[in-house]
Amino acid sequence: MKSWMKVMQDIAWLTQLGISVTAPPLLCAGAAWWLSARAGLPMWVMLPALVLGFGGSGASVWGFYRYIQRKASRKKAPPAFNRHL
Repeated sequence: MKSWMKVMQDIAWLTQLGISVTAPPLLCAGAAWWLSARAGLPMWVMLPALVLGFGGSGASVWGFYRYIQRKASRKKAPPAFNRHL
């Protein structure tokens, strides 16, 4: 069984990843909606805003994936008996 600290760390990472994935599209869509309402921009501005938002989400997921890969590669392999230094 995992220790409680490891479980809480995993929950924190999962929560942070979820926020990092959902926030950019919502913020970009909100900004596009606000600009179209206040500045009179057409509603097609929402499409590029969503593309930018989903791009930001993809970058967050990619960064998280790279972090997990680096973390997995740092784990030391057990020492071999025939290895001489």
